[in-house]
Amino acid sequence: MAIWQHLLIVVPENSIDSNYQCIFKNNKSDFLPDTNSFWKNFDGDISSIISELDQIIPKADWGDETCLIWKGNEKNEEDNDACICLSDDRTKIDEFHFRIDLRKISNITNFLQSILNICKKNQFVLIDLKGNIYKPQLEDILESMKTSNATAFLSDPIKFLENLSKNNSNEGRT
Repeated sequence: MAIWQHLLIVVPENSIDSNYQCIFKNNKSDFLPDTNSFWKNFDGDISSIISELDQIIPKADWGDETCLIWKGNEKNEEDNDACICLSDDRTKIDEFHFRIDLRKISNITNFLQSILNICKKNQFVLIDLKGNIYKPQLEDILESMKTSNATAFLSDPIKFLENLSKNNSNEGRT
């Protein structure tokens, strides 16, 4: 993940319960938390969601039949991407997330707004890496972006890297 990208995880709104944050607290890996439990009761039109994503962003050259990946034009500062992982029989979504390149406002007005429209249509909510849940409304997502590492880096890269260095050196102290 590039430092200028802001990641959001997509899950069905009706799957969220009071224990949802345990997926973040219990995630001991360097990878995204496992969200397939949120999708077990989703019975929406998966092929329609995939088709809509195909209209927003081109498919990547990698991926396979169960891990579908879309990737924007990095050279044009459109380093947006999306990923939907399906069950082995391709009848259920196991994971859905996307990343927004915050270097250009058009990524927010075009890519993000289009993804939010898919989320609204399918009654999805978005979760940031801090575990905060957001309705698929631009104003709400902007709040998440404002406090993200991507925004901190883009606003003042030197200060961000200095703070990162300080935080890493403090971790080694007892």
